[in-house]
Amino acid sequence: MVVRQAFAPEGLAARVGRRIAAHVARGQSVCVAFSGGLDSTVLLEILARLRGDAGFALLARHVHHGLSRNADRWAEACAAFARSRDVPFSVERVSVERGHPAGPEAAARDARQAALSRSGADFVALAHHRDDQAETVLLQALRGTGVKGLSAMAPARQAGGTVWLRPLLDEPREALAAYARRYQLDWIEDESNELAAFDRNYLRHEVMPALERRFPQYRDSLARLARHAAQASALIDAVAGEDCARLADGDGLSAAGLAALDPARRAHVLRRFLADRGLAMPGAARLSDMERQLTGARDGAQVLLRHDGRAIVRHRGRIIVGEIPREAPAWDVAWHGESVLALGDGRGEVRFAQAAGQGIAIARLAGGRWHFAPRAGGERIRLREGGPSRTLKNLLQEHAVPAWRRPRLPLLFEADRLAWVPGIGVAADFSARGADPGLMPDWRPGGENGDRP
Repeated sequence: MVVRQAFAPEGLAARVGRRIAAHVARGQSVCVAFSGGLDSTVLLEILARLRGDAGFALLARHVHHGLSRNADRWAEACAAFARSRDVPFSVERVSVERGHPAGPEAAARDARQAALSRSGADFVALAHHRDDQAETVLLQALRGTGVKGLSAMAPARQAGGTVWLRPLLDEPREALAAYARRYQLDWIEDESNELAAFDRNYLRHEVMPALERRFPQYRDSLARLARHAAQASALIDAVAGEDCARLADGDGLSAAGLAALDPARRAHVLRRFLADRGLAMPGAARLSDMERQLTGARDGAQVLLRHDGRAIVRHRGRIIVGEIPREAPAWDVAWHGESVLALGDGRGEVRFAQAAGQGIAIARLAGGRWHFAPRAGGERIRLREGGPSRTLKNLLQEHAVPAWRRPRLPLLFEADRLAWVPGIGVAADFSARGADPGLMPDWRPGGENGDRP
């Protein structure tokens, strides 16, 4: 077989060297995700030859999924290959989640990425090539993805504290095969690569050969589509970032400002807002529903949505992300007049400052059974002498205390009578008046975000 000039082994190594040098400085480290297959074997061989002149440290990590009866033999073969190249080698065994919502391929990928991210190297090098990129673009298109999904795999990206490099992404698989033949490399053949039950394998064995017969340059065309999509996605993200900055309201977004955008732009802003806070991207239908509830609510309405383990809240015209409120467990902390009282279990503390004519009358403390407890429902309080007794529920609403904060409030009782509510005030029956010495309570919520949803 005549190998085309583009597939000359020396040319492949030189191109990989330039791509590595664009990211990896002397003294840094690169971990190769080493499955032992053709692609990662060629990548490890090339980097092993380059490391001396380029001055980077090289290691290899094999992820043992335990899904094949040959898995132990593959790990041994990988160890032998790395040893023959004097490359430090490690194996990490992982458990693949059964019943993963995105399927077994996604479950294995997630487990593999988590294991590789723990390598401790500055960079993790993956052996994806141009054929893999074409398959990924087609898979994403068939799943109805957006522009970001069509951009498929990036040559370099940072995610989860790891920098991922794909120095073979522009190379066809034939170039890797030519390199392996030239240097007489041995590699592992994973029998699962032949199973048409996996979507990628089905495309590789059934669809791509038919495409190649009709469209011989389909790999180049799909790779070009991925590059165009990546550029469009970057532009969309930049505009969404500018919109987020313009609509920023403290640590949240202006709900009215978001509602004023056209629907497409609004969706991109909400995606960017969630991504900036580390939340997983919702599907299109879920995102549309979130957008409708957050921007369509009447003025003054409070909205709380649960997504990816967090709460997305609209409160007083702002959209913010915080912790999901939990039911307040029953608790009770006695107060014996201490100036600082820790409430325990992340509830913060209450501090008391002496003040004439303000707060709780010191004269009322003696002989009372004072204690803090959470709201139970039905509480009432009279805030001024001769005034009406009001329900705590109505007072909390009038003072715009967020719904997620109400169960956390430490209420001060004398026996079963409500004496003080944070942010509301002291009951008239317990208030210091005139020159009477008093203690002014001040609740300081526990945790960095104790005062947030």
